[in-house]
Amino acid sequence: MGATAQTPANLVPGAGDILVDTADVGVTRGDNTYSVNETMFEPDDLNGVPGMLIGTQYIISQEAVLACGMPEVAPETIELLLKGVQSATVGGATTIDWDGTRRVPLTNFHDYELVVPGLAVGSSFRFLADNALNQASAEWNAQNAEMMNPRGEFHSKWDAAALTTSPHRIIIETAGS
Repeated sequence: MGATAQTPANLVPGAGDILVDTADVGVTRGDNTYSVNETMFEPDDLNGVPGMLIGTQYIISQEAVLACGMPEVAPETIELLLKGVQSATVGGATTIDWDGTRRVPLTNFHDYELVVPGLAVGSSFRFLADNALNQASAEWNAQNAEMMNPRGEFHSKWDAAALTTSPHRIIIETAGS
């Protein structure tokens, strides 16, 4: 099938914006990526069947991963990249360090959203990873003729109180919806 009248509305150009708990976290750098990773079980040793049998596939786990470069080195973005931190400001200096707890506090889990405007005015493509936590190493690389670009990799988690509510969604908003 070739191009149709809907083709322009279905194209998604640009890197988009990252929101955390509905608030914009500032500029991102490089590619913003979103993926839904699945682990599946499928029996591969059924007697009398020469291969995998359709209809016997089971999803064992799913998670969304939203990754982005976050070049604005500020207390708010640093706290998104580190787990179990506390911060204190004295005078003009803010110190961010580990709070001493080994269990990651629930306050470290946030709802992340990649919002990419569509080509039609008022349309957008939204990729959500709820209850997400950065699982990449936090790294700030200072180099000549370049700027820091720490990268977060935010993995969605299931909420035990709402196991029928998916922590990942894709929402396509059309103009006027």
